Amino acid sequence: MSPSKKGGTTTSDPVRIMGSLDRGKVDVDKLIAQSKNEIVLDFATCTFISVEGLEWLEELVIRAASSKLEVRFENIPPTIYKVFKVAHIDGILKACGAPSSRLGPVC
Repeated sequence: MSPSKKGGTTTSDPVRIMGSLDRGKVDVDKLIAQSKNEIVLDFATCTFISVEGLEWLEELVIRAASSKLEVRFENIPPTIYKVFKVAHIDGILKACGAPSSRLGPVC
C-alpha cells in the first residue's frame, strides 16, 4: 500500500480483497500503521466472506476509528454487500457508504 495524491490530500492505494475473505489477509495493526488518512479496501474480486472475515473487518474499522482513520470500501459486488447488510454491523455499513444505522435499520 503506497500513498497517492487525491484531491490535495494523501491517500493510500486500495487493498484488494481477492477471492474468499475467511480471516484477515493483512494484519490490522500493520495496515493502520501504513495508512495516513484512510484505508480503502477494494472488493471487486471478493467472492465470499466468512464470519471470521466479518470479524476482521469489524476489528479493522474499530481500530482505525480509534486512530482517527477513515475506512472505505469500494467496488462491492451485490452478493458481498448483501452479507454486510445481513450482518448489520454499523461500522462496516458506514465503510460501504451507507448512513449510520443508529437511527434504525437501513434496508
